[in-house]
Amino acid sequence: MVAVLVPGLPATATIAPLQGLIPRHAGSAPTLAVAVNVGAFSLGAAAGSAPGGAIVAAGALRRTGLAGAVLSLGGLALTYLVLPRTGTAQHTGSAPVGTAV
Repeated sequence: MVAVLVPGLPATATIAPLQGLIPRHAGSAPTLAVAVNVGAFSLGAAAGSAPGGAIVAAGALRRTGLAGAVLSLGGLALTYLVLPRTGTAQHTGSAPVGTAV
């Protein structure tokens, strides 16, 4: 039980703050940005569940940890590919009137 709770609680605790930050950076479509974020979480859950279910159905329960590690590394690799390389966030679009950029 501890092996599930210790990594699971911090991972789940990041979802609410992320959902709160998205509307600040979404420009004129905050609802769409939040919806896309929730869709990405759901897609990630499905992408991990499908191979996990196939492994369990095949009776290879000892391989589920390896499959989880491979999927996690794949997610880290995708994150690395989409992050900006400059180290600072780039702002595209104009700031609302009366605000400093």
